[in-house]
This record gives sequence, structure tokens and C-alpha cells, in this order.
Amino acid sequence: MISAIIKKLREEKWFSQQQIADHLGTTRQTYSNFEKWTSDLSLVEAIKLAELFDVSIERLSNQDVETESTKETNRDKYKQIIKNCIKYGSGSDGKITKTKLAKLCYLVDFTRFYNHLKPLTGLEYRRIQQWPVPDAYFSTIDELESEESIVVEKKWTAYMIENISDSEVSHLNKEEMNVIKEICKKRQKADTQEIVAFTHKQLPWMLCQEKEIIPYEFITQEDPDHVY
Repeated sequence: MISAIIKKLREEKWFSQQQIADHLGTTRQTYSNFEKWTSDLSLVEAIKLAELFDVSIERLSNQDVETESTKETNRDKYKQIIKNCIKYGSGSDGKITKTKLAKLCYLVDFTRFYNHLKPLTGLEYRRIQQWPVPDAYFSTIDELESEESIVVEKKWTAYMIENISDSEVSHLNKEEMNVIKEICKKRQKADTQEIVAFTHKQLPWMLCQEKEIIPYEFITQEDPDHVY
């Protein structure tokens, strides 16, 4: 069914429903109905989606759909990394800046690679301005907010993020959770600029150019006491 296909393609590209709706010039609820098969796509909308997902109209109509892909599992895992970094890395008010949160998630992924030569998510982190960050970070924050799992509010020039619900299903094992808790405990009292400065002194950041994808392998050359 095309409804399942467009949902799979959207999640593979790490787009939120709101981002797709904006691309189509419609509301998130209207787009959500396409995925639920309660509304039909027009030809123009199908063409726009095919262009966005970089597939042909034929493939959009006939692509095989897996019931549960690795990318879907990693997406759920990434959501839980974000929510646990909020839980254990925020201040006493339960809030954390959007930039610091992104840094903690980055440290979790790259520390896991340092320890096991395998990241938690496998996302591609890009060097942009103050962040090593995957493109998926921004859409995942939007999605968590639309799911009413987190709340995002602007305070002065910063965006503050807070959990408002907990997930009942865990996609993280005990060892993965320990990595998150250990990093958040060490960096909990660090302000945003302090953690930004720390990551910018690491080899993964220093060896890459602006907007370049940061290879996980670079972290393995870092001093053990400078991984997180």
C-alpha cells in the first residue's frame, strides 16, 4: 500500500510529518491521513513526494515494505537517547538547552563507538557551526514535540527542552543506558558553552571541514580521558 510506503520512506529520510506537510503545502493532520490511508494523494502531491524522497513514481507505488527495519529500530533508539539525555543531563528544573542536548547525544554515540567500535545509532553527524549533529536531530525533536513527549520553549536566545512523558518500551539495553548515565553525570553541571568548547577540541571536530560528515573512526585516536 502506498500509505505504508510513504511512511517508510519518510522515516528512512528522518523527516517529521510536519516537514512533509510543509513540503506539500498542507497540514500535518492532512498528511497523517495519507499515511493512515484515510485520504488519497493527488498526482501533484505524489510527484512532490517522489522528488523529495528521490524515487520514481513507479517505485513510490510498488516498493516493498518491511514490517520492521533496522532504521526504524534505530529511530526509536535515538528518541530514547534524546529523552534519557534530557532526564539525566538537565538541570534541577528538568530543562536542558537544545545545543547541550545535541552535544550529549553526540558524546553518547561516539563514546559507544570508542568502546565497542559500534555506535548506538549509526547516524551521520555533520560539522555545522557549534554542533556535531546528525540531520535527524532536528526532525526527531520536532517529532517528539508533536507526540507530546517533550516540550520546547524559547528563553532569550536559547531553546529549552523538557520531558513531559516517559516511554514504556525500552530500546536501550543496560550497557547502553550506563553510557548515557555516565556521560550525563559528568557533564550535567557544564553549561552549554563549556560542552561546546570541549567537543570542538576533540579530533572528530578538528579534522573535519564545515558541513562535512564526521567519521566515527576519528574518535578512536582521541586520548581516553578526552572522549567525553
